[in-house]
Amino acid sequence: MIRAGWLSHGKMVIYPIRNDIDEEGHQLINWVAEIDTPEHLERDCNRRGKLEDFLPAFADWHFDWLDIPALLRNAEVILEFPMVDQDPLPRWSHGRATLLGDAAHPMVPRGSNGAGQSILDAVARAKHRTATSTIEAGLAAYEAERLPATAAIVLQNRANPPDAILRAVFLRTSDKPFKRIEDVISQKELLAFTVGYKKVAGYTLEDVARRMA
Repeated sequence: MIRAGWLSHGKMVIYPIRNDIDEEGHQLINWVAEIDTPEHLERDCNRRGKLEDFLPAFADWHFDWLDIPALLRNAEVILEFPMVDQDPLPRWSHGRATLLGDAAHPMVPRGSNGAGQSILDAVARAKHRTATSTIEAGLAAYEAERLPATAAIVLQNRANPPDAILRAVFLRTSDKPFKRIEDVISQKELLAFTVGYKKVAGYTLEDVARRMA
């Protein structure tokens, strides 16, 4: 997985989905190009993207291990996703109905938390349904556990998401090339970024071990 650049000038997230898709060793790749823009269109997660809208920002991204412009030009499908979230809601449940996943806590996609937190919602929902005597009581317990936790992640994603590491490197280097990450940011600082976010998101080793116990 590759994360490089920053939102003000152009940021890329690139990762493989499936190996050897044609028996010639090729991979199916997903990439995300992110750029800040003052233009805000109506939200539509199925809008076709236009290569010319963002390719110039990555035109000189040629590495000995990957040609980014070629990767972008060869994409089979390009979609333009709005990067939006909502302020945390005061409640999710009304009677026997409740919200879960993105319907409950839409957040800027950082750290795969849209999917991860939806799974944790479902686990908590099932746990409290079987542990309480009524549907309403189960929903109240579910909401009490998950609403504060996900609200904290929504706010953390706005201020210091996992890719805040890229922001720190961008600001310290003024977007100039460097040879060693250690010359820009220490391992201690890198660990502080990742561990701090994991604590908010509930992804520390201790959190995972507790859920599996």
